[in-house]
Amino acid sequence: MLSKLKVSRRFALRGAVSGVGVSLWLPVFEAMCNRNGTAFAQGSPLPTSFGIFFWGNGVHRQDWTPTATGNGNAWQLSRNLGSFAALKDAMTLVTGLNMLDGKFKGHGWGALYVLAGGDGFPCVVTSDIGRNPIKGETDKSTQSDPTIDQIIAKAIGTGYPFASLETGVLPYRGIAMGTVSKAIAHRGPYDFTEPERDPKALFNRLFGAVVPGVPMGNTPSPTDISNKLRRSVLDAVIEDGKRLRMSLGSEDGSRLDRHMESVRAIEQRIARVAPVLAPGMSPAPAGNCTKPPVPTDPVDMTQRSKSINRMVAMALACNLTRVYSHLWSGARDDNTYPTIGINANHHDLTHAGKTTEHSSIEGYIMSQYADMAMAMKETPMGAGTVLDNTLIYGISDLSEPGGHIMADYHIVLMGHAGGKVPGNRHVRLPGRKVTELMLTLMQLMGLKIDTFGTWDKTSKTMPEILG
Repeated sequence: MLSKLKVSRRFALRGAVSGVGVSLWLPVFEAMCNRNGTAFAQGSPLPTSFGIFFWGNGVHRQDWTPTATGNGNAWQLSRNLGSFAALKDAMTLVTGLNMLDGKFKGHGWGALYVLAGGDGFPCVVTSDIGRNPIKGETDKSTQSDPTIDQIIAKAIGTGYPFASLETGVLPYRGIAMGTVSKAIAHRGPYDFTEPERDPKALFNRLFGAVVPGVPMGNTPSPTDISNKLRRSVLDAVIEDGKRLRMSLGSEDGSRLDRHMESVRAIEQRIARVAPVLAPGMSPAPAGNCTKPPVPTDPVDMTQRSKSINRMVAMALACNLTRVYSHLWSGARDDNTYPTIGINANHHDLTHAGKTTEHSSIEGYIMSQYADMAMAMKETPMGAGTVLDNTLIYGISDLSEPGGHIMADYHIVLMGHAGGKVPGNRHVRLPGRKVTELMLTLMQLMGLKIDTFGTWDKTSKTMPEILG
Protein backbone atom coordinates (compact mmCIF):
# COMPACT_ATOMS: atom_id res chain seq x y z
CA MET A 1 0.00 0.00 0.00
CA LEU A 2 2.84 2.42 0.74
CA SER A 3 4.31 1.96 -2.73
CA LYS A 4 0.91 2.77 -4.21
CA LEU A 5 0.75 5.86 -2.02
CA LYS A 6 4.15 7.10 -3.21
CA VAL A 7 3.09 7.18 -6.85
CA SER A 8 -0.41 8.59 -6.31
CA ARG A 9 -1.26 12.27 -5.86
CA ARG A 10 -4.88 11.47 -5.02
CA PHE A 11 -5.17 8.42 -2.81
CA ALA A 12 -8.50 7.31 -1.35
CA LEU A 13 -9.64 4.89 1.31
CA ARG A 14 -12.58 2.87 0.10
CA GLY A 15 -15.32 0.89 1.77
CA ALA A 16 -19.06 0.29 1.71
CA VAL A 17 -22.03 1.36 3.84
CA SER A 18 -25.19 -0.72 3.48
CA GLY A 19 -24.06 -1.82 0.04
CA VAL A 20 -23.21 1.72 -1.10
CA GLY A 21 -19.58 2.39 -2.06
CA VAL A 22 -17.82 5.11 -0.06
CA SER A 23 -14.56 6.85 -0.89
CA LEU A 24 -12.64 8.98 1.62
CA TRP A 25 -9.95 11.03 -0.10
CA LEU A 26 -6.76 11.61 1.83
CA PRO A 27 -4.51 14.64 2.39
CA VAL A 28 -1.02 15.01 0.93
CA PHE A 29 1.28 12.87 3.09
CA GLU A 30 5.04 13.16 3.48
CA ALA A 31 5.27 9.78 1.78
CA MET A 32 3.87 11.39 -1.40
CA CYS A 33 6.43 14.23 -1.36
CA ASN A 34 10.09 14.92 -1.90
CA ARG A 35 12.41 15.15 1.10
CA ASN A 36 11.60 18.80 1.70
CA GLY A 37 7.85 18.32 1.49
CA THR A 38 7.64 21.05 -1.14
CA ALA A 39 6.73 18.92 -4.17
CA PHE A 40 5.53 15.44 -5.05
CA ALA A 41 8.09 12.65 -5.09
CA GLN A 42 8.23 12.70 -8.89
CA GLY A 43 9.18 16.39 -8.82
CA SER A 44 5.88 17.96 -9.85
CA PRO A 45 4.73 20.83 -7.61
CA LEU A 46 2.03 20.53 -5.00
CA PRO A 47 -1.29 21.71 -6.41
CA THR A 48 -2.04 25.41 -6.10
CA SER A 49 -5.73 26.17 -5.83
CA PHE A 50 -7.83 29.26 -6.52
CA GLY A 51 -10.95 30.43 -4.72
CA ILE A 52 -13.42 33.29 -4.50
CA PHE A 53 -15.08 34.63 -1.36
CA PHE A 54 -17.88 36.98 -2.43
CA TRP A 55 -20.23 39.09 -0.35
CA GLY A 56 -22.83 41.64 -1.38
CA ASN A 57 -23.24 45.37 -0.67
CA GLY A 58 -19.69 46.66 -0.65
CA VAL A 59 -17.67 48.08 2.24
CA HIS A 60 -17.86 50.98 4.69
CA ARG A 61 -14.41 52.42 4.05
CA GLN A 62 -14.05 54.21 7.36
CA ASP A 63 -13.68 50.85 9.10
CA TRP A 64 -11.75 49.20 6.27
CA THR A 65 -8.86 51.30 5.01
CA PRO A 66 -5.62 50.94 7.01
CA THR A 67 -3.82 54.16 7.86
CA ALA A 68 -0.63 53.00 6.16
CA THR A 69 0.56 50.87 3.27
CA GLY A 70 3.60 48.61 2.97
CA ASN A 71 4.80 45.24 4.20
CA GLY A 72 4.95 43.55 7.58
CA ASN A 73 4.68 45.89 10.56
CA ALA A 74 4.49 48.96 8.32
CA TRP A 75 0.71 48.57 8.20
CA GLN A 76 -1.93 47.33 10.62
CA LEU A 77 -5.32 45.71 10.12
CA SER A 78 -8.33 47.99 10.10
CA ARG A 79 -11.31 47.49 12.41
CA ASN A 80 -13.35 45.32 10.02
CA LEU A 81 -10.35 43.14 9.22
CA GLY A 82 -9.51 42.51 12.86
CA SER A 83 -10.64 38.88 12.65
CA PHE A 84 -7.59 38.20 10.46
CA ALA A 85 -5.11 39.06 13.22
CA ALA A 86 -3.70 35.52 13.32
CA LEU A 87 -3.69 35.41 9.51
CA LYS A 88 -2.15 38.77 8.60
CA ASP A 89 0.96 37.06 7.26
CA ALA A 90 -1.20 35.46 4.54
CA MET A 91 -3.22 38.59 3.62
CA THR A 92 -2.61 40.87 0.67
CA LEU A 93 -5.00 43.82 0.91
CA VAL A 94 -5.43 45.72 -2.35
CA THR A 95 -7.23 49.08 -2.23
CA GLY A 96 -7.85 51.98 -4.59
CA LEU A 97 -8.88 50.00 -7.68
CA ASN A 98 -11.68 51.26 -9.95
CA MET A 99 -14.30 49.92 -12.33
CA LEU A 100 -13.96 52.02 -15.49
CA ASP A 101 -14.02 55.73 -14.52
CA GLY A 102 -15.27 54.96 -11.02
CA LYS A 103 -18.70 56.55 -11.38
CA PHE A 104 -22.17 55.50 -10.21
CA LYS A 105 -23.52 52.10 -11.29
CA GLY A 106 -25.63 49.35 -9.73
CA HIS A 107 -24.85 46.17 -7.83
CA GLY A 108 -25.51 43.78 -10.71
CA TRP A 109 -23.18 45.64 -13.00
CA GLY A 110 -20.51 45.42 -10.34
CA ALA A 111 -20.92 41.65 -10.14
CA LEU A 112 -20.50 41.39 -13.92
CA TYR A 113 -17.26 43.32 -13.66
CA VAL A 114 -15.48 41.90 -10.62
CA LEU A 115 -16.34 38.28 -11.50
CA ALA A 116 -16.13 38.26 -15.31
CA GLY A 117 -14.45 41.49 -16.36
CA GLY A 118 -17.60 42.95 -17.91
CA ASP A 119 -20.62 41.97 -19.95
CA GLY A 120 -18.94 41.00 -23.21
CA PHE A 121 -19.28 44.42 -24.83
CA PRO A 122 -16.20 46.69 -24.80
CA CYS A 123 -16.49 49.62 -22.38
CA VAL A 124 -13.93 52.20 -21.23
CA VAL A 125 -16.18 54.57 -19.29
CA THR A 126 -19.34 53.99 -17.28
CA SER A 127 -21.58 55.67 -19.85
CA ASP A 128 -20.61 52.94 -22.36
CA ILE A 129 -22.44 50.31 -20.32
CA GLY A 130 -25.86 49.12 -21.45
CA ARG A 131 -25.50 48.01 -25.06
CA ASN A 132 -25.73 44.33 -24.14
CA PRO A 133 -29.36 43.12 -24.25
CA ILE A 134 -28.55 41.04 -21.14
CA LYS A 135 -28.68 43.81 -18.58
CA GLY A 136 -26.96 43.87 -15.23
CA GLU A 137 -29.96 44.45 -12.96
CA THR A 138 -33.10 42.85 -14.38
CA ASP A 139 -34.74 39.46 -13.91
CA LYS A 140 -32.96 38.40 -17.14
CA SER A 141 -29.49 39.34 -15.92
CA THR A 142 -26.71 36.79 -16.30
CA GLN A 143 -22.98 36.66 -16.89
CA SER A 144 -22.35 36.96 -20.62
CA ASP A 145 -18.74 35.78 -20.28
CA PRO A 146 -17.29 33.02 -18.09
CA THR A 147 -16.44 34.06 -14.55
CA ILE A 148 -12.81 34.04 -13.47
CA ASP A 149 -13.20 30.83 -11.44
CA GLN A 150 -14.56 28.95 -14.46
CA ILE A 151 -11.82 30.29 -16.74
CA ILE A 152 -9.27 28.95 -14.26
CA ALA A 153 -11.18 25.67 -13.74
CA LYS A 154 -11.17 25.00 -17.49
CA ALA A 155 -7.39 25.34 -17.47
CA ILE A 156 -6.40 23.52 -14.26
CA GLY A 157 -9.49 21.62 -13.07
CA THR A 158 -9.33 18.63 -15.41
CA GLY A 159 -8.50 15.26 -13.89
CA TYR A 160 -9.91 16.11 -10.47
CA PRO A 161 -13.12 14.68 -9.02
CA PHE A 162 -14.63 18.19 -9.12
CA ALA A 163 -13.52 20.65 -11.79
CA SER A 164 -14.80 23.31 -9.40
CA LEU A 165 -16.67 23.37 -6.11
CA GLU A 166 -19.40 25.92 -5.38
CA THR A 167 -20.55 26.64 -1.83
CA GLY A 168 -22.46 29.39 -0.05
CA VAL A 169 -24.22 30.37 3.15
CA LEU A 170 -27.12 32.80 2.71
CA PRO A 171 -29.86 32.24 0.13
CA TYR A 172 -30.33 35.29 -2.04
CA ARG A 173 -32.97 37.72 -0.82
CA GLY A 174 -33.41 40.85 -2.91
CA ILE A 175 -34.84 42.19 -6.14
CA ALA A 176 -34.90 39.84 -9.13
CA MET A 177 -31.54 40.08 -10.89
CA GLY A 178 -31.52 36.83 -12.83
CA THR A 179 -28.59 34.53 -12.19
CA VAL A 180 -26.08 37.28 -11.29
CA SER A 181 -26.93 37.32 -7.59
CA LYS A 182 -27.75 33.62 -7.24
CA ALA A 183 -24.42 32.17 -8.32
CA ILE A 184 -20.78 32.98 -8.88
CA ALA A 185 -19.81 30.17 -11.24
CA HIS A 186 -20.93 30.96 -14.78
CA ARG A 187 -19.59 29.24 -17.88
CA GLY A 188 -21.63 31.55 -20.11
CA PRO A 189 -25.10 33.12 -20.31
CA TYR A 190 -27.54 31.21 -18.05
CA ASP A 191 -25.00 28.38 -17.81
CA PHE A 192 -24.23 28.46 -14.11
CA THR A 193 -23.92 26.32 -10.97
CA GLU A 194 -25.70 27.45 -7.82
CA PRO A 195 -23.74 27.10 -4.60
CA GLU A 196 -24.42 24.28 -2.15
CA ARG A 197 -25.58 25.83 1.11
CA ASP A 198 -26.64 22.69 2.98
CA PRO A 199 -23.72 21.21 4.97
CA LYS A 200 -25.24 17.72 4.92
CA ALA A 201 -25.69 17.76 1.15
CA LEU A 202 -22.14 19.05 0.72
CA PHE A 203 -20.78 16.34 3.02
CA ASN A 204 -22.58 13.63 1.06
CA ARG A 205 -21.42 15.07 -2.22
CA LEU A 206 -17.79 15.10 -1.14
CA PHE A 207 -17.73 11.88 0.88
CA GLY A 208 -20.84 9.99 -0.20
CA ALA A 209 -21.69 7.29 -2.71
CA VAL A 210 -19.19 6.16 -5.33
CA VAL A 211 -20.20 4.29 -8.47
CA PRO A 212 -17.37 3.00 -10.69
CA GLY A 213 -17.13 4.95 -13.92
CA VAL A 214 -19.35 7.81 -12.69
CA PRO A 215 -17.69 11.10 -11.68
CA MET A 216 -17.83 11.97 -7.99
CA GLY A 217 -20.68 14.26 -7.09
CA ASN A 218 -22.93 12.90 -9.86
CA THR A 219 -24.16 9.84 -8.02
CA PRO A 220 -27.25 9.72 -5.83
CA SER A 221 -26.19 9.66 -2.20
CA PRO A 222 -28.09 9.40 1.06
CA THR A 223 -29.71 12.65 2.19
CA ASP A 224 -28.84 12.00 5.82
CA ILE A 225 -25.98 9.64 6.56
CA SER A 226 -26.54 9.70 10.31
CA ASN A 227 -30.26 8.87 10.18
CA LYS A 228 -30.66 6.79 7.05
CA LEU A 229 -27.61 4.57 7.17
CA ARG A 230 -27.21 4.61 10.98
CA ARG A 231 -23.44 4.57 10.81
CA SER A 232 -20.62 6.93 9.98
CA VAL A 233 -18.95 7.17 6.60
CA LEU A 234 -15.68 6.65 8.46
CA ASP A 235 -16.83 3.25 9.68
CA ALA A 236 -16.93 2.13 6.05
CA VAL A 237 -13.25 2.84 5.47
CA ILE A 238 -11.80 2.14 8.90
CA GLU A 239 -10.34 -1.24 7.95
CA ASP A 240 -8.60 0.15 4.90
CA GLY A 241 -7.34 2.99 7.07
CA LYS A 242 -5.87 0.57 9.61
CA ARG A 243 -3.92 -1.20 6.88
CA LEU A 244 -2.61 2.10 5.54
CA ARG A 245 -1.72 3.29 9.06
CA MET A 246 0.74 0.40 9.48
CA SER A 247 2.58 1.48 6.32
CA LEU A 248 3.05 5.12 7.30
CA GLY A 249 5.70 6.88 9.34
CA SER A 250 4.81 8.49 12.65
CA GLU A 251 4.11 11.96 11.23
CA ASP A 252 1.96 10.68 8.36
CA GLY A 253 0.19 8.31 10.73
CA SER A 254 -0.67 11.20 13.02
CA ARG A 255 -1.81 13.22 10.02
CA LEU A 256 -4.12 10.39 8.93
CA ASP A 257 -5.56 10.21 12.46
CA ARG A 258 -6.17 13.97 12.53
CA HIS A 259 -7.74 13.90 9.08
CA MET A 260 -10.22 11.17 9.99
CA GLU A 261 -11.00 12.89 13.29
CA SER A 262 -11.72 16.07 11.34
CA VAL A 263 -14.17 14.26 9.07
CA ARG A 264 -15.85 12.78 12.14
CA ALA A 265 -16.10 16.23 13.74
CA ILE A 266 -17.64 17.72 10.59
CA GLU A 267 -20.10 14.83 10.42
CA GLN A 268 -21.19 15.39 14.00
CA ARG A 269 -21.40 19.16 13.52
CA ILE A 270 -23.62 19.04 10.43
CA ALA A 271 -26.02 16.63 12.11
CA ARG A 272 -27.07 19.62 14.22
CA VAL A 273 -27.44 22.12 11.37
CA ALA A 274 -30.76 22.49 9.57
CA PRO A 275 -30.67 22.97 5.78
CA VAL A 276 -30.99 26.39 4.16
CA LEU A 277 -34.21 26.92 2.25
CA ALA A 278 -34.82 29.56 -0.38
CA PRO A 279 -37.67 32.00 0.28
CA GLY A 280 -41.07 30.38 -0.20
CA MET A 281 -39.78 26.82 0.05
CA SER A 282 -40.98 24.38 2.71
CA PRO A 283 -38.93 21.65 4.35
CA ALA A 284 -39.40 18.31 2.60
CA PRO A 285 -39.54 14.97 4.41
CA ALA A 286 -36.58 12.62 4.00
CA GLY A 287 -37.67 9.02 4.36
CA ASN A 288 -39.12 8.53 7.81
CA CYS A 289 -37.34 11.60 9.14
CA THR A 290 -39.09 14.93 8.81
CA LYS A 291 -36.67 17.79 8.58
CA PRO A 292 -37.35 20.70 10.95
CA PRO A 293 -38.13 24.17 9.61
CA VAL A 294 -35.33 26.65 9.03
CA PRO A 295 -34.02 27.52 12.51
CA THR A 296 -34.16 31.05 13.88
CA ASP A 297 -31.48 30.32 16.49
CA PRO A 298 -28.78 32.94 15.71
CA VAL A 299 -26.03 30.38 16.27
CA ASP A 300 -27.03 28.46 13.18
CA MET A 301 -25.70 30.94 10.60
CA THR A 302 -22.25 30.76 12.15
CA GLN A 303 -22.44 27.01 12.70
CA ARG A 304 -23.40 26.42 9.07
CA SER A 305 -20.62 28.69 7.87
CA LYS A 306 -17.94 26.96 9.94
CA SER A 307 -19.05 23.51 8.83
CA ILE A 308 -18.85 24.45 5.16
CA ASN A 309 -15.52 26.23 5.64
CA ARG A 310 -13.96 23.07 7.02
CA MET A 311 -15.29 20.92 4.23
CA VAL A 312 -13.86 23.31 1.63
CA ALA A 313 -10.47 23.10 3.36
CA MET A 314 -10.66 19.32 3.42
CA ALA A 315 -11.68 19.12 -0.24
CA LEU A 316 -8.55 21.07 -1.14
CA ALA A 317 -6.31 19.04 1.15
CA CYS A 318 -7.60 15.84 -0.42
CA ASN A 319 -7.14 17.08 -3.99
CA LEU A 320 -10.84 16.78 -4.74
CA THR A 321 -10.68 20.11 -6.57
CA ARG A 322 -8.37 23.01 -7.32
CA VAL A 323 -11.01 25.68 -7.89
CA TYR A 324 -13.73 26.76 -5.49
CA SER A 325 -16.09 29.68 -4.93
CA HIS A 326 -17.99 30.70 -1.82
CA LEU A 327 -21.00 32.98 -2.17
CA TRP A 328 -21.64 34.39 1.28
CA SER A 329 -24.36 36.72 -0.01
CA GLY A 330 -25.37 37.90 -3.45
CA ALA A 331 -25.07 41.35 -5.00
CA ARG A 332 -27.65 43.75 -3.51
CA ASP A 333 -28.53 41.28 -0.79
CA ASP A 334 -31.45 41.88 1.63
CA ASN A 335 -30.62 39.30 4.30
CA THR A 336 -30.81 40.18 7.99
CA TYR A 337 -28.28 39.29 10.68
CA PRO A 338 -30.02 38.25 13.91
CA THR A 339 -26.78 36.45 14.77
CA ILE A 340 -25.32 39.83 15.69
CA GLY A 341 -28.61 41.43 16.72
CA ILE A 342 -29.38 43.21 13.43
CA ASN A 343 -32.86 42.52 12.04
CA ALA A 344 -33.00 45.22 9.36
CA ASN A 345 -31.94 43.99 5.92
CA HIS A 346 -28.37 44.60 4.84
CA HIS A 347 -29.03 46.49 1.62
CA ASP A 348 -31.45 48.98 3.18
CA LEU A 349 -28.96 49.75 5.91
CA THR A 350 -26.39 50.85 3.32
CA HIS A 351 -28.78 53.58 2.11
CA ALA A 352 -30.28 54.60 5.45
CA GLY A 353 -27.23 56.17 6.99
CA LYS A 354 -26.99 53.28 9.47
CA THR A 355 -23.24 52.99 9.10
CA THR A 356 -22.71 51.36 12.49
CA GLU A 357 -25.08 48.49 11.69
CA HIS A 358 -23.82 48.14 8.13
CA SER A 359 -20.21 48.12 9.29
CA SER A 360 -21.00 45.52 11.97
CA ILE A 361 -22.42 43.21 9.29
CA GLU A 362 -19.26 43.62 7.24
CA GLY A 363 -17.12 42.81 10.26
CA TYR A 364 -19.14 39.67 10.89
CA ILE A 365 -18.86 38.55 7.25
CA MET A 366 -15.10 39.07 7.42
CA SER A 367 -14.98 36.96 10.58
CA GLN A 368 -16.40 34.09 8.54
CA TYR A 369 -13.95 34.72 5.70
CA ALA A 370 -11.20 34.61 8.32
CA ASP A 371 -12.64 31.35 9.66
CA MET A 372 -12.36 29.81 6.19
CA ALA A 373 -8.75 30.94 5.91
CA MET A 374 -7.99 29.63 9.40
CA ALA A 375 -9.48 26.24 8.55
CA MET A 376 -7.05 26.13 5.63
CA LYS A 377 -4.14 27.26 7.79
CA GLU A 378 -4.89 24.47 10.26
CA THR A 379 -4.99 21.85 7.48
CA PRO A 380 -1.55 20.46 6.56
CA MET A 381 -0.40 20.03 2.96
CA GLY A 382 3.10 18.75 2.37
CA ALA A 383 5.52 20.72 4.53
CA GLY A 384 3.06 23.62 4.71
CA THR A 385 -0.69 24.14 4.84
CA VAL A 386 -3.62 24.42 2.48
CA LEU A 387 -3.50 28.21 2.95
CA ASP A 388 0.10 28.23 1.74
CA ASN A 389 -1.00 26.53 -1.46
CA THR A 390 -4.11 28.51 -2.33
CA LEU A 391 -5.11 32.05 -3.27
CA ILE A 392 -8.53 33.46 -2.40
CA TYR A 393 -9.99 36.47 -4.21
CA GLY A 394 -12.17 38.21 -1.61
CA ILE A 395 -14.42 40.71 -3.37
CA SER A 396 -17.78 42.49 -3.22
CA ASP A 397 -19.99 43.88 -5.98
CA LEU A 398 -19.54 47.54 -5.04
CA SER A 399 -16.90 49.72 -3.54
CA GLU A 400 -18.88 52.34 -1.61
CA PRO A 401 -22.49 51.11 -1.35
CA GLY A 402 -24.31 54.21 -0.16
CA GLY A 403 -23.63 56.08 -3.39
CA HIS A 404 -22.87 53.07 -5.63
CA ILE A 405 -19.52 54.60 -6.47
CA MET A 406 -17.34 52.13 -8.35
CA ALA A 407 -14.01 53.55 -7.17
CA ASP A 408 -11.59 52.45 -4.45
CA TYR A 409 -12.51 48.76 -4.26
CA HIS A 410 -11.14 46.98 -1.20
CA ILE A 411 -10.04 43.47 -2.18
CA VAL A 412 -8.87 40.93 0.40
CA LEU A 413 -6.54 38.29 -1.03
CA MET A 414 -5.71 35.38 1.26
CA GLY A 415 -3.06 32.69 0.83
CA HIS A 416 0.44 32.40 -0.61
CA ALA A 417 -0.35 30.72 -3.97
CA GLY A 418 2.36 28.10 -3.51
CA GLY A 419 4.94 30.69 -2.45
CA LYS A 420 4.25 33.20 -5.24
CA VAL A 421 2.48 35.76 -3.05
CA PRO A 422 4.38 36.78 0.11
CA GLY A 423 1.41 38.24 2.00
CA ASN A 424 1.38 40.66 4.95
CA ARG A 425 1.06 43.54 2.55
CA HIS A 426 -1.27 46.51 1.97
CA VAL A 427 -0.99 47.76 -1.60
CA ARG A 428 -2.89 50.94 -2.47
CA LEU A 429 -3.12 51.71 -6.20
CA PRO A 430 -5.58 54.58 -6.78
CA GLY A 431 -7.18 54.56 -10.22
CA ARG A 432 -5.80 51.18 -11.28
CA LYS A 433 -8.32 48.64 -12.57
CA VAL A 434 -9.77 45.50 -11.02
CA THR A 435 -9.23 43.69 -14.35
CA GLU A 436 -5.47 44.18 -13.93
CA LEU A 437 -5.63 42.26 -10.67
CA MET A 438 -7.82 39.55 -12.19
CA LEU A 439 -5.35 39.06 -15.05
CA THR A 440 -2.55 38.76 -12.48
CA LEU A 441 -4.47 36.12 -10.52
CA MET A 442 -5.04 34.02 -13.63
CA GLN A 443 -1.38 34.19 -14.55
CA LEU A 444 -0.46 33.12 -11.01
CA MET A 445 -2.59 30.02 -11.58
CA GLY A 446 -0.49 29.19 -14.64
CA LEU A 447 -2.83 30.40 -17.37
CA LYS A 448 -1.20 31.52 -20.61
CA ILE A 449 -3.29 34.65 -20.95
CA ASP A 450 -2.05 38.12 -21.96
CA THR A 451 -5.20 40.26 -21.87
CA PHE A 452 -8.45 40.23 -19.95
CA GLY A 453 -11.74 42.08 -19.66
CA THR A 454 -14.33 43.58 -21.96
CA TRP A 455 -14.64 46.56 -19.59
CA ASP A 456 -11.21 48.00 -18.87
CA LYS A 457 -9.62 45.47 -21.23
CA THR A 458 -6.02 45.29 -20.14
CA SER A 459 -2.67 43.64 -20.65
CA LYS A 460 -1.28 45.25 -17.46
CA THR A 461 -0.68 43.16 -14.35
CA MET A 462 0.02 43.97 -10.70
CA PRO A 463 3.54 42.91 -9.78
CA GLU A 464 3.03 44.95 -6.60
CA ILE A 465 1.29 41.98 -4.94
CA LEU A 466 4.16 39.59 -5.73
CA GLY A 467 7.41 38.86 -3.96
